[in-house]
Amino acid sequence: MAKQNITLRIDCYTIPLQVEREDEAVWRKAAVLLNETYKRYAAAYQQKQVPVEKLWIYTALEIAVKMQRDVQGKELQPLLERLARLNDKLTETQQRSTSAENPKQVRKDE
Repeated sequence: MAKQNITLRIDCYTIPLQVEREDEAVWRKAAVLLNETYKRYAAAYQQKQVPVEKLWIYTALEIAVKMQRDVQGKELQPLLERLARLNDKLTETQQRSTSAENPKQVRKDE
């Protein structure tokens, strides 16, 4: 896999990195997410003079919580798909059972 040198700007820091070429967009989007989240906290706590380090902790926690929710959702997805298939089979079986119990009546004039 081909590596590529990129430079990300996060807050006032310039971060040089070597990443896989196909991952470049992901790294850049991650930097944007960090900057936007940090700026939101900085604006929210501007009047309270919260230290920069604490703002970065809030930023990291928010992103980590989002990541954990995504991971939990992905872990549940295969189970939800299996349950949906099982539900479909049960519905189909129930319909067959109902049809067998109530066969269509044949008209006498046929």
